Amino acid sequence: MSHPTVRIKVCGLTSIAQALACATAGADWVGLNFHPASPRRVDPALAAEIVAALPSPTEVVGLFVDRPPDEVAALADRTRIGIVQLHGQEPPEDLLTLSHLRLVRAFRIGSAEAVAAMVAYLRRAEDLGRVPDEVLVDAFVPGRDGGTGQAIADHLFPLLPPLPRLILAGGLTPENVAERVARVRPWMVDVASGVESAPGQKDPLRVVSFIRAARSAAT
Repeated sequence: MSHPTVRIKVCGLTSIAQALACATAGADWVGLNFHPASPRRVDPALAAEIVAALPSPTEVVGLFVDRPPDEVAALADRTRIGIVQLHGQEPPEDLLTLSHLRLVRAFRIGSAEAVAAMVAYLRRAEDLGRVPDEVLVDAFVPGRDGGTGQAIADHLFPLLPPLPRLILAGGLTPENVAERVARVRPWMVDVASGVESAPGQKDPLRVVSFIRAARSAAT
């Protein structure tokens, strides 16, 4: 048997056409950003239209940064999004409020201390009885919440605990994703700026190239 293929998430989509193009190209998940400060932010009404337009099995992930969990749950319900990504400083207690959803917890990794803080968070979540379904690691850039195009430093990967559903983000492009997949062996890779012509504008050819390169490395 060949190695299971890596899954693909394209994040920060801003139109139905982009979402459909990513689904056609083979993306497993597409991400919609609800962070008000992001150039990729989408309106909830448009998000609901994207969810309704997407063919199965492509799924939609809603990205939130430091929003109250009740607000996150209400918006997910309104847009019919079943997967939520928490990308800020949300405490483990928030996972309990959102436990009816599939939860991705993102951590921005810039140091050994950041890895230790992530491990402590996951331990606390386990004690509470609700761990994230997936863990996403992104690069740490001061003052930025993601979509920076920066890669995680190589020396930090050996420090990560075993994570069966690790999502690798941070500076991935069609040019470097095969090498990163071969080295890290993530469950999924997440790309935003690496396949864009401008913030929030995905380049369909780069999306296709990215997916092809990632999958070729994982087989």
